[in-house]
Amino acid sequence: MKLLRFRRTETSRPEWGIVDDGAVRPIVARHTVAEIFTAVKSGKIPTARPLRLDAVIMLPPTDENVHLYCAGLNYRDHAKELRMPVPKSPVFFTKSVGALCGARDDIVYPSGTRLLDYEVELALVVGRRIGQSDVLRPDTLKDFVLGLAVMNDVSARDVQLSATQWFLGKSFRSFAPLGPWVQTLDEDVMQRLRDLRLELRVTAPDGTTYPNKCQSGSAADMIFPPHELLNCLREKFDLRPGDVIATGTPRGVAMSRPGRFKTRIAEILGIAPGKRVAAYIASEIKNNRNYLERGDVVSARIATDNGFVDLGEQRTRVV
Repeated sequence: MKLLRFRRTETSRPEWGIVDDGAVRPIVARHTVAEIFTAVKSGKIPTARPLRLDAVIMLPPTDENVHLYCAGLNYRDHAKELRMPVPKSPVFFTKSVGALCGARDDIVYPSGTRLLDYEVELALVVGRRIGQSDVLRPDTLKDFVLGLAVMNDVSARDVQLSATQWFLGKSFRSFAPLGPWVQTLDEDVMQRLRDLRLELRVTAPDGTTYPNKCQSGSAADMIFPPHELLNCLREKFDLRPGDVIATGTPRGVAMSRPGRFKTRIAEILGIAPGKRVAAYIASEIKNNRNYLERGDVVSARIATDNGFVDLGEQRTRVV
């Protein structure tokens, strides 16, 4: 089941609905993720007259006040391209809920930023509170998680690296497009979780696809699967309905990794780490062909090759 959060007009109240064949059937009297999760589990979902999908305003499919937790370096091919060791335990960072936006909203290029990067990610939307005693397994994930969605972890790399501020560099407004919808978990979806393919393409304003701005990877390349990520978090604190967990990105991001030779030379010469970071950022700015530019259109999609599971496609424009 595909669940969409939407508005009918700019000023109307957010609603949830079921996406079906180019239309959305509004769900009656269910407004929060917890209420939607309970309805899905009960099988009793009251709906109203369908609306055309292209006539509604898509919203990020979660509640307003939630937390965004992101797993870093959780794909082997991504760790390899950055020449980073495969982590032995999950690595997390957070993004502000103020970064959330819909799958058709614009990505706003912040003033003063020079290195705007993209990261397609498989996201989990928590359906019920997950506490310290709730041990998750692959076969019980559906008892706690509402479903899966596409997320783009947009990053201002120069802010992230120059101030060692991952949170600020990743939390600008519009830096977390989520959706278009949430695919609920059932046995068929769970059996195909590792078959999901993550794809991201960037096109110029004239429609030309950039060959150097793309990602392609398989969820089978994850180092820590979703239930392990959730277990790692719930051991420290409770997760709440609507919380979003981004599970990492495959290879192909714009940011490059400084060569080992250059890094070693910098160490031999005694160049301070801060100066090394500044030199690296300056080099990236000089050779920034891979980074996003104003006018680019970012298409991000997650689905199985046969289309049995399809989380939909984001199309966001950089402005």
